[in-house]
Amino acid sequence: MRSFKNIFQSAFFSPTPFSGIGGVFIFLICSMFTLQAQDTILNRNISVEREYKPIIQDAGKINLVPQVLELSVEKTPATYSDFNLPLNVGSNIHTLPAAEVAPERPNKKEGFARIGLGNYLNTLVDFAYPIVNTSDIKLDFSLNQLGTFEAIRLHSTTKATLAFDKIFRTFDLYAGVGGSHEYFKYYGDNTNLFGNIDLATFDALYPNFTITEVGRTGINLTNRTFDINYLALQPTSNTFWRFNSNVGIRSLPNVTDLHYMAEVNYKLFSSITGITENLIHTLAKFSSPSDKNRLGLDLDLYTMMYGSEAIPTFNFWSTYSVLTLNPYYSIERDNWNVRLGLKSSFSFVHGNLVNPSLDVRAEWKAIPKIVALYGGITGDYDVNSLDKISSENPYIFSDLRVNDTFTPYNLVAGIKLKPLYNLLIDAFVNFRQMDNQYFFVNKTYTLNSPIIPLSSFYSPVFSNRFNVIYSSATDFRAGVRLNYNLQNFLNIEFKGTYNGWNVNTEQYAWNKPKYDAQLNVGVKINPNLSVSANAYYEGERYAKLGNTVVLMNDKVDINLGASYSYSSSLIFFAKINNLINNRYQNFYGYDVQGFNLMLGAALTF
Repeated sequence: MRSFKNIFQSAFFSPTPFSGIGGVFIFLICSMFTLQAQDTILNRNISVEREYKPIIQDAGKINLVPQVLELSVEKTPATYSDFNLPLNVGSNIHTLPAAEVAPERPNKKEGFARIGLGNYLNTLVDFAYPIVNTSDIKLDFSLNQLGTFEAIRLHSTTKATLAFDKIFRTFDLYAGVGGSHEYFKYYGDNTNLFGNIDLATFDALYPNFTITEVGRTGINLTNRTFDINYLALQPTSNTFWRFNSNVGIRSLPNVTDLHYMAEVNYKLFSSITGITENLIHTLAKFSSPSDKNRLGLDLDLYTMMYGSEAIPTFNFWSTYSVLTLNPYYSIERDNWNVRLGLKSSFSFVHGNLVNPSLDVRAEWKAIPKIVALYGGITGDYDVNSLDKISSENPYIFSDLRVNDTFTPYNLVAGIKLKPLYNLLIDAFVNFRQMDNQYFFVNKTYTLNSPIIPLSSFYSPVFSNRFNVIYSSATDFRAGVRLNYNLQNFLNIEFKGTYNGWNVNTEQYAWNKPKYDAQLNVGVKINPNLSVSANAYYEGERYAKLGNTVVLMNDKVDINLGASYSYSSSLIFFAKINNLINNRYQNFYGYDVQGFNLMLGAALTF
């Protein structure tokens, strides 16, 4: 039975060796290496173990906004290219795999359940079970709930996934379905330049005031005018429903000269106070031998349809498609590899029709087992679906669908060092240019009445919903990642990045940090007791309120954890989050929980 950790990793590993190199440098830009990477930097093909080790999300780390994981049912490749094994850390503060909560056990278990409860009424529930587990057929079910039922910051996400995998002699057939329910409150402050305001009180005192929105985005840019009670009567909560299904087929590596993968995904996203999105994502990858090398083509097609019962006339196209073609020529040798390709995305109806970029990447193991150099120039076209943006910031305005982002070039260069067997260092620099990059800002309204008796109200109103500002921008990043592991006793992971944004039409890259760092330490005291410590930092972030720049408090979040294996089947854990009680904000007006504690237990069966 494949592990749930492997299911997670498969989202980032290439399904075939020829495309593993193709995807490596995009991930390197914003990735950190897993433990496995330090020991497999030079092995070309590593068999993926299918033993079931249920590694679920970090125990009880409630980040407001809680991270909403993609519900796509992932598949486990039979082998993978080992040039890089990164995990995505696009969200600078993220949860860790709960390895400290599920230490190795001598007996083999199939099912996994975990439950946790903390102050602020924070809750955690995990359940995973293989319904069918044979050598060639797998059918897995998983259920997860993570949230806080604190009256002010109520936010809860529940999701379930069913994954099927059937391995034939030369190919793999996989399919799955998943769905989730997310409920949350808009608990952030409505403000003006003088401080927080109560819109209901303001409406009662001055019922004849009108407001005009600022910076409307979408097809129609005309700013609308409302009565002040329009804001006062906005819903205080929202619910997102998500559903997805996928089916795909792919060749097994090293079985046939023709490598292929074809997959169709359907995703439904629905906001009860906003827009419904139906997205069909079709992707295919093909490559065949060309002398000692490979010639291939990657294809992506997005088709999106939009509608809304809550918003009669939302401000976006009802349907459009994006097609991406990526032909390439791949040269792979024992100690070096090169991918030479072109990429072009065609956006029908929305944005520029043609969005071309290079796709050239290379890696050289200069000193095998010690030094590897990598670099390349690529580009990308990001489809900013509602599902994606609402996972990033659920507090967006109800009729906002963020325009897509085009990255014409993305330069990266780096070096990976392994000076010791158990130490891996990755240092990199990255420079990218983006067209139509979006930045979150509080939705702004101006007051239209010429005379206001209460002068403190005479200011634009900044709501607790978010709009976006678009601009072309460049981002220079330099960073280092390292991983140290000592005989399964001590594990240290560190990532630090400098982000040098230059935004053409804005003073700052709103809500983007200039510095971010993360340190994770795990210690296995004895076979039954493990402890962990995590520290996160994001510094020099700015919010925009009209023409006013607000320096936001640094994100400093320190967490401690411990787990005790009472028996081969029962584990108890404790987690202290935000140890220093830092009341930073993920978005302006939305402060996170202070010091909080979660206790719980995990059971294998």
